[in-house]
Amino acid sequence: MTEKGFVLQVGTEPLAVDDEHDTRFWKGKTIAKRDSLKPGDAVFARIKVDNDPPILREIAEKETWKWLDKIRKEPQGAVIEKVDSKYVTVKFSDGSIFAYRATDKSKVQLKDKEDPSLSDLKVGQAVYVKGRTLPTLDTWLVHISDTPIPLAASKSKSTSAKKEKVVRGPALPESGKLTGHTLVNIPKLSMFDVIASDNRSLHISYNAQTKFFFEGKPCTPSAIERGLRFVLLYQRDRFGRILGTKVELYMRR
Repeated sequence: MTEKGFVLQVGTEPLAVDDEHDTRFWKGKTIAKRDSLKPGDAVFARIKVDNDPPILREIAEKETWKWLDKIRKEPQGAVIEKVDSKYVTVKFSDGSIFAYRATDKSKVQLKDKEDPSLSDLKVGQAVYVKGRTLPTLDTWLVHISDTPIPLAASKSKSTSAKKEKVVRGPALPESGKLTGHTLVNIPKLSMFDVIASDNRSLHISYNAQTKFFFEGKPCTPSAIERGLRFVLLYQRDRFGRILGTKVELYMRR
């Protein structure tokens, strides 16, 4: 865990990602706090890779991710815990609790009601629920019924949610040149952080083939310290990381 995000080990490679105020953290089949996830936890993550640096949108330890994925894709039997203007909260047979985002487009089907609505749902009622993941990462209540929902019915088309509008700078090209000043060197991860000339913060990775120069003379990555000017040639690696191929460092004057 870093001040701005996490370093995930994908296979044998470290991948630095930044989290945001709306990043979702899950553990123990429930929404969790950021620091509930610990180094060494096996996790699954949803990452927005066309940003620099990559943005962590959602992360969960392994068993919770499997639980969450099943809820979002398959009809589930449950008991209603709470109904309000925005959510229908249910309890599953394993004791876990989950809140589905409900709207007037959610299909409600009750065998004793001709034209039921969300207001007809009662706490303690046994139901079957089908959800779908929204761009916001809420799980929309597609269908709720007091009779089993066939798997085939769960594949029917549903109204799409409005797309998120997130304003960010354009993604960097697959290769190119960057300038700016250095922030911190993290040698254990073969990575250093910088502020580029367009004021965005970036994670820069390096390897044994990366060439380093300080004031025009060859050097090692240990020369990286806070506040140096840099000129960097880079290319994307297979994980989308910014991999420096040539790093020129200069004192700021």
